Amino acid sequence: MRSLRRDERGSTMVEMAIVFPLIFLVLLGILEMGNLFSQWLRAEKATQLGVRFAVTSTMAATGVPDCGVTTAQPIGTPCRLIAGSDSWTRTCSAGAGGCDAAAFNAIVARMQSVYGIIAPANVVVEYSGTGFGFVGRGMPIPSVTVRLQNMTFSFVALGSLVRGLGGQFTDTITVPDFRATLTGEDLQS
Repeated sequence: MRSLRRDERGSTMVEMAIVFPLIFLVLLGILEMGNLFSQWLRAEKATQLGVRFAVTSTMAATGVPDCGVTTAQPIGTPCRLIAGSDSWTRTCSAGAGGCDAAAFNAIVARMQSVYGIIAPANVVVEYSGTGFGFVGRGMPIPSVTVRLQNMTFSFVALGSLVRGLGGQFTDTITVPDFRATLTGEDLQS
């Protein structure tokens, strides 16, 4: 009986059986965080490329007059001298009226080329007055903001484990909105 108590041949196996699940869980956590950060960076880059595309292509908001507001000022009058030229706003999103659907979808398609899970419902393009430009230019020079919203991240490896814990835990998290803004001085008509 004493020789059995002093026998340590299986102790390493027992220790490994206790430690291995913890090491495996930490490894899965590292992989999940890497996946989360990868998706975060792709969403951020898609937003940046979306705004760049928006300022260098056709304006998605339709019917916006010179300087962003209707004016009777003569051609060549700087927009900064026209009341309201720096305070107007137009927002375009999926299915919104007053927007060129083809131009909006082109912005979304550009963003999807970087981050494929973006849907049109996740994208908002906002044009706002800057007071730049002049009467007779044919279009305003707005500040353009592209916002990526309502994106979620689902855990891949740890999802079933988190669901198994139940209660207050969830296997998805909502990612904060991403925004990028540029001045639309390169907009085409």
